[in-house]
Amino acid sequence: MDRIPPTKQEIATLAKAARLDLPEDRTRLLAETMDGIFQLLDSLDGVDLGETPPAFAYRAKWERR
Repeated sequence: MDRIPPTKQEIATLAKAARLDLPEDRTRLLAETMDGIFQLLDSLDGVDLGETPPAFAYRAKWERR
C-alpha cells in the first residue's frame, strides 16, 4: 500500500490543532522531511526477515563490570 505524502496544508492544520505557531517555510520543510522519512520506512517493507522472531523485550546492560 502506497503512502500519500503529507501536504503543507495537513501539517499546518495539525500544528494549529496542537497550538503551535509554525511558519510557512517550516511547514514546507517539515512536509519534505516527513515524506523522506516515510519513504525510508516504506523501504523497510521490502526487507525479508525470514524466520526472525519478533523481539518482545530488550534488556540493555549499560553497567560496567
